[in-house]
Amino acid sequence: MSAGRGRRSAPGGRRGCLPMIIAGIAVALWLVWQFRDRFTPAPPTLTGKVLHIYAIDVGQGDSYLIVTPERKAVLIDAGLAEAGTQVVAFLRRLDIRELDLLIATHPHADHIGGIGYVLEAVKVKNFLDSGQEHTTLTYRRMLEAVKTHVGRLVIAQAGQKFNLDNGIVLAVLGPRQPWLQNVSGSDLNANSIVMRLDYGQFSMLFTGDAEDETEARLLADKAPLNVKVLKVAHHGSRHSTKEPFLRAVKPEVAIISCGATNRYGHPTQATLDRLRRSGATVYRTDVHGDITIATNGSEYVITPARKATTEAVWRGRHPDAAASDAMPERRTEQVQTPS
Repeated sequence: MSAGRGRRSAPGGRRGCLPMIIAGIAVALWLVWQFRDRFTPAPPTLTGKVLHIYAIDVGQGDSYLIVTPERKAVLIDAGLAEAGTQVVAFLRRLDIRELDLLIATHPHADHIGGIGYVLEAVKVKNFLDSGQEHTTLTYRRMLEAVKTHVGRLVIAQAGQKFNLDNGIVLAVLGPRQPWLQNVSGSDLNANSIVMRLDYGQFSMLFTGDAEDETEARLLADKAPLNVKVLKVAHHGSRHSTKEPFLRAVKPEVAIISCGATNRYGHPTQATLDRLRRSGATVYRTDVHGDITIATNGSEYVITPARKATTEAVWRGRHPDAAASDAMPERRTEQVQTPS
């Protein structure tokens, strides 16, 4: 009988353990949240000959590196002058000692400023330019560096094709004559080199700082625009990536290169909203850092340097009150020179 009375006190003991159980569950959930990245499955390993494309985080600017399975290397733009050493360091980290092709999409400083550093650091076999002249010191120094280190430049024309290796083709879709003029944003932007990269079933569109008028011309020319990955034009500005263009491109993925503290309001909320409606998955260098695309021509895998929340990816920026999202057309710039 006394033993029975002793057992009746057990429920009170269980109630005393309940706070400890709840605390244990809370700690476990906190640990899972803190170390959630370690529970994320690693991206699948691609078999076969793999092509790599890198969106280099150069801040407010553009720089893209293509490395083929046979180690042919193409660099598209090199960011601002202050990003030049960063681009060189990126090339060295990948043991890229020679560029088969270096492309300047147009002569704005946030695309060509770092090119002098690249020309000083690695051998460049061929240089492709939009053919647009500019009055800035940055542009003149780039031309001098090309003359010294390459010898000559090739002017881009729609229809040109560069056969890299293993059936990998880089085709020029624009610009073409006559130049686009008096556009809504910048004429220099509007006549950017636009290129399409193809490898098996994989394709990517590089658009420089293309404008509305560039997109309209490409559509009118019936250019082959439908691709897997779109490099969003002009850092996601309001002047491009319009719905008719997106309907033709049908991108599965869109990559935006822009600076985390840029004063131009890139990317704009309107552009992000259009991309969202298109169904594209968006990656941004300002929130993801360097972005790597790997493809064997059948599948592709995208690996950002760091993770970002959905809210951060789809949140646009606002320009400073005095800022314009177009680079000034005519000025003399004081820039660093390669040392």
